[in-house]
Amino acid sequence: MHLSFLGVNTLLDIITCIFGTFGFSVLLKVSKQKIIFTVLGGAISAAISTIMINNNANTFYATFCAMVAICIYSEVLARIIKTPANVILLPSTIPLLPGGSLYYSLSYLIHSNKERFHIYAKETILTGLGIALGAILISIIITFITDIKNKLNTK
Repeated sequence: MHLSFLGVNTLLDIITCIFGTFGFSVLLKVSKQKIIFTVLGGAISAAISTIMINNNANTFYATFCAMVAICIYSEVLARIIKTPANVILLPSTIPLLPGGSLYYSLSYLIHSNKERFHIYAKETILTGLGIALGAILISIIITFITDIKNKLNTK
């Protein structure tokens, strides 16, 4: 596979997110057998969001698409390895969290820089909305599919 379309900074961002996902997986006490799946989920979310943002997608859309992808990944994998989807999903979302933009928005709020505050607060809110709406969309779809499956099994 040829990765020339990825810049060095993009690869470094993704690798950093992989290490962060691993660290949070350990912190959240994910079993050793399942850490590889959480790290892979973190790599997926980091790759999608970083590549999309580097290709001029807006923050909301990039985060939303990454969240949809890792929600589907965690739901499918949960059924394969017989574990709750949240065990995979929670650490996999770490690369999507708006830590930097939240920090800067609060810093600019404290320092009374309204222009910069609005820029970073907007990014923080859009990231949070992307995470929430991506998770909600897949949750609704999974619930709908499960209900249909259960109705077909009871007939």
